Amino acid sequence: MIKFMLLTCDTWVTEWDWFDYALRHPRQVPFLLVDRSPCTDPFLDPYASSEERRPIISGLCRCLKNFQQGDIYIYITRMRDRRVCHALNIPTKDKTPYYLGIAALRVAKVHESHAEAAKTFTTFKPRRYVVAPDPTPYPPNLAHDLHMPAAVLRENCIVSLGPRTHYTPDHSTDACWRKQVKSYYLRQMTGICKNVGTPKKKQKRQLSAAECRLVQVDGRDVLQLEWADHLCQLIADGR
Repeated sequence: MIKFMLLTCDTWVTEWDWFDYALRHPRQVPFLLVDRSPCTDPFLDPYASSEERRPIISGLCRCLKNFQQGDIYIYITRMRDRRVCHALNIPTKDKTPYYLGIAALRVAKVHESHAEAAKTFTTFKPRRYVVAPDPTPYPPNLAHDLHMPAAVLRENCIVSLGPRTHYTPDHSTDACWRKQVKSYYLRQMTGICKNVGTPKKKQKRQLSAAECRLVQVDGRDVLQLEWADHLCQLIADGR
């Protein structure tokens, strides 16, 4: 039986400080509705054509597991600050939470580990997966290499060191960035969504990765990287 999952994703419109930074630095943040972390999960392959796009859900966000071919994951993002809604001319009522739709992904293939998933990309020439660095050998949310060569650069992401500790690029440091990407490396090794020490060999339970294809509606990919009220609302409503 096909499983449907509705998940939230923190993007550049989630918090006012993030949104404000994105507006002031459009070259560093070309897409508002992508995961704002160094290892964007889900990865939506924003620079690829529709035919070449290979989205990946790697489990770094929420430690998602038990992917099954054919399952559908619908991603939405919450706008926590009314100022963002007002800046985008989105009408708000009372204190009702407002969400924007991002994408609907269907699992096409499940890779046993991040390393196995990366191999399917490295057989091709490196290309642009994220704004920077460019190019990289594989998507940023495949975290099997401690050096994290595909992670989004500090100048182009929000660094988070806790549930309420987030830094825009003008306030983050290289040390903070390295600390966060190391936590992602450890997470893919252990499958534990919290800070852990280096695990013992017998404790390892690597995260898998789901390669996806975008669901299509009326011949169009269900994907929104920028604000467009009609499509975002359709995705958020699950239509």
